[in-house]
Amino acid sequence: MGCSKFSYLTRYKSQNNDLLLFPFQDGATPCYRMKDVPEQFRKIVPPEKEGGSKTVFAGMIDDNRIVAKAIRLDAKYIAPTEALKRAVSKAISLKEDEGIERVAVFVDTADPDLVKAVQEGAMLGGYFFDKYLKEKKEPVCVEAILPDKPSKELTAALEVEKEIFTWTNLARDLLNEPPNAINPESLAEIFKTKGKEAGLKITIWDARKLEKENCGGILAVGRGAEKPPRLVIGEYSPRKAKKHIALVGKGITFDTGGYCLKPANSQIGMKYDMSGAAAMFAAACAIARLKLPIKITLLAPLAENDISSRAYHTTDVIVTRSGKSVQVDNTDAEGRLILADALTIAGEKKPDWIIDMATLTGACVVALGEDIAGLFSTHKDLTAMLLDAAKETGEVLWELPLHMPYMEHIKTTIADCKNVGNRWGGSITAALFLRQFMPEEIPWAHLDIAGPGVKEEPLGHLGKGAKGFGVKSLVNLARMLSD
Repeated sequence: MGCSKFSYLTRYKSQNNDLLLFPFQDGATPCYRMKDVPEQFRKIVPPEKEGGSKTVFAGMIDDNRIVAKAIRLDAKYIAPTEALKRAVSKAISLKEDEGIERVAVFVDTADPDLVKAVQEGAMLGGYFFDKYLKEKKEPVCVEAILPDKPSKELTAALEVEKEIFTWTNLARDLLNEPPNAINPESLAEIFKTKGKEAGLKITIWDARKLEKENCGGILAVGRGAEKPPRLVIGEYSPRKAKKHIALVGKGITFDTGGYCLKPANSQIGMKYDMSGAAAMFAAACAIARLKLPIKITLLAPLAENDISSRAYHTTDVIVTRSGKSVQVDNTDAEGRLILADALTIAGEKKPDWIIDMATLTGACVVALGEDIAGLFSTHKDLTAMLLDAAKETGEVLWELPLHMPYMEHIKTTIADCKNVGNRWGGSITAALFLRQFMPEEIPWAHLDIAGPGVKEEPLGHLGKGAKGFGVKSLVNLARMLSD
């Protein structure tokens, strides 16, 4: 519900309970101009260890309590910008234990990427969700101390990043809400309100409309819950747009597993099963707010996978909007069923590209771990752009194969296909299942974010709880596609 406040100054003036960060590229080279820092810090020696940090001053300056740390950004396996984001986030976390009220980071405007890293460390690394805490948190101020005023290009870039981080944190707010607060109805209304504020045209399909539109997958998954399913359609159509991209996000507001019930421990974190919908919605809003010249169609199918006398069963056969019938061999493989309908609608819009994002399979986490999202695509150029877009933002995607022989694993005798394959290659068979609902002529990519989308523990500079993974990458992709 909040984050650290970021700003920049061209001259440092001490305040009580300041924490100063002096970053070094290595064991000798500062990331700031030595002559521009206060005199007492001009002979700082960086840590001996690569990627290390050490306290170089703790005392009083002008009657103010000051702590100063020197940090090295040359940690193994981590880019310098990522290391700085983590350092800023860690400094913010010292507020509770050491009474830090402001973090001042000395960086040179000659390296704008480091300035932007300080901002991201503040806004994303300093995010907190305190809505249900009796004692609310006070945000820490983070200031980049620069030798001179930033260029117009850097100032504009910081404003763009601020917009993206603001919407990323909105996605995190929605995901961190408990499942008794967020359900298909309430989330659809939030999407409607926030989407209109961003400049999206929002349409909501309720259960009656979904039935009229033959969305059998969404209806089947949501049938067992007290709150009926929804489909949120968001549209952004700037006049100068020459290209059109459809963004589809899985929105299971809570996943019990249905009658294939998850064990109790496995249900912890299932409020994050709408991570795809939250990220795609936030990305669409950021794109609209930034007025990027590209047409966006957002499709967010929302359902709660619950148990009741109305809930769907294993071996049920459902008919999706496409006309394809699906035998349900596992009610806990529900995300692909709601995506089947949404992807069909996306194809009917005839966009230039379709991308879906979903916390889809545990198999992807087994393959790639919790920090990496799987990427499947029918188009080499789209794959390359997604990988580049993610790399530039510090998010990690890894291409996995659409191995067509595995289509045999989802064949069945009484329906066109079934919703799960055998034990092995589960993320691949899930992607192949989705591919059936994609027109061959439209480039399509599927992002399985089951790892970073659901990870509860910290991820880099992102703390515990929801991460908003994918928002930065999708906005960056839209910028690339609209150039």
